[in-house]
Amino acid sequence: MRPLQTATLWCSFAAYAQAKYVWPAKSDFLEDLYAMQDGVIRFGFTDLVVPCGFNSGEVGRQLAAEWIRTVFHDTITHDKAKGTGGLDASIMFETERSENNGAAFNHTLNELHEFVSPRSSGADMLALSLVASVASCGGQKVPLRMGRVDAVKAGPTGVPKPEHKLQSAMAAFTKAGFSQQEMIALVACGHTVGGVHSTENPGIAGGKPSPSNKPRFDRTSDDFDNAVVKEYLSSDGVNPLVFGRNQTTNSDKRIFGSDRNVTMAKMKDPKTFQSTCASVFERLINTVPSGVKLSPPIELVDVKPYIDKLEPATNPSRLAFEGKIRVRTSPGTGRDPDTLQVSLRVLSRNGKRTTVKATRMFMGGGQSFGFFQEVFSWYTFATELDASAGLRTFDIHLKSGKAKEVILDNQGTGGFPLQDGILLVQAKSCQGMTVHDGNLTVTVEAALRNDLVDKINVPVVQMAHKISQPGAVLPRISVRPSKMVVTKTKGVPNYTHYVARINVSAKEATTTFDIEMKTKNGLVKSEFNWTNRLSSCQEE
Repeated sequence: MRPLQTATLWCSFAAYAQAKYVWPAKSDFLEDLYAMQDGVIRFGFTDLVVPCGFNSGEVGRQLAAEWIRTVFHDTITHDKAKGTGGLDASIMFETERSENNGAAFNHTLNELHEFVSPRSSGADMLALSLVASVASCGGQKVPLRMGRVDAVKAGPTGVPKPEHKLQSAMAAFTKAGFSQQEMIALVACGHTVGGVHSTENPGIAGGKPSPSNKPRFDRTSDDFDNAVVKEYLSSDGVNPLVFGRNQTTNSDKRIFGSDRNVTMAKMKDPKTFQSTCASVFERLINTVPSGVKLSPPIELVDVKPYIDKLEPATNPSRLAFEGKIRVRTSPGTGRDPDTLQVSLRVLSRNGKRTTVKATRMFMGGGQSFGFFQEVFSWYTFATELDASAGLRTFDIHLKSGKAKEVILDNQGTGGFPLQDGILLVQAKSCQGMTVHDGNLTVTVEAALRNDLVDKINVPVVQMAHKISQPGAVLPRISVRPSKMVVTKTKGVPNYTHYVARINVSAKEATTTFDIEMKTKNGLVKSEFNWTNRLSSCQEE
């Protein structure tokens, strides 16, 4: 894996991120995927686009270019006047169209498949795929928002093709809400990486069709730079859509010159190229149906807690409380991970405070790494707390050398919240390994605090079932409730245990679930639990 890119924007956003972020947030999963690409804790999402030229062992492929191209093809059929289409993952139903020829689109959707969840739609994952590809290839940070909604059927046709006349291409971009200058920039920015596959476009590529015959868009197709612009302006380049022998398919040449090279001349400046690309790509991924409301930009979180376990301990009068604190220790933060002291001050429901020390993780180096030279250091904690006292919140304390201790209270909200009303009992929950009628059984055990036990209501598991869709690679998410039944009531202080056994498709067994209990004061929830983080059931 190559060295990560130098930061130009992340550092300046650190204070902004910490000022805005309140934990937990619906964006936490997407932030994790984008923040951590390598190191002791990572999610593997960007493995296929780091480094920029990675081809997954298949000659002629460049996955970063494929991810960017997929986003463009999904979005450009947007109808601004009608408020329909845009980045909605409808391309999953459209890969058989001639305007979407080639395997790149289904490849991309397959690579995003496992990350689709109730908090990361297929369309949001497509947006993240573009943001990550640009970052991996050396481009400027593209702001990322969440909230896109996946389409349930194919959208209209209308992706511009190389043989289309300039007027037709301009009409497609105009319909989607992009100006002539934005059209030029989108094509130039999209074609700074990758090339044309001869197996899919033999008339454009020329020569004998083969995976290795793939004319590049510029001579530095593994770097997000403005070589595609400079080569065009100097009339000395390799772009088959500019310098091809067949003028009919020289679509880039027609588009680049459509304003007499005014836009391309501006983008000859490297800084202008990068800022322009970041701007038009942000516009591209924010082009959504009119009824969709996107979140504010997801920014890097400076200090972020992770609760790995909160459940009755072996001694049921105690609660096992384990987790990690992720601290950003990138250059410029002034934090030395080796001298930084991290602790939590836990507030119980009876008003008592307990100090829990977090220790520096050294396994695997104890750090994770992201784009733009970002570094995160990990501090772990594990303790047991009095179950009868209950839990309410915690603060995070940071102390580095002689500097004044910093106390983080979750942006003045009263602390980082701890919910001890209903708990996932990981020690008794598991995922089956034997397939029956195409399904695996997930066993979920929960502990409900005794003062919340109701004679009428019982806890409910809200399982996010991933439903396969005919002709589409990505699944549809269907959240279905399953009532739990009492499994243990005697000899267990403070909590009553419930269990549910739920069948999920063996092909889509990696998914998430919430556990909910309706109380007189509203719902109490254990949220966003992953099935693949449960142990395997011991089956007879």
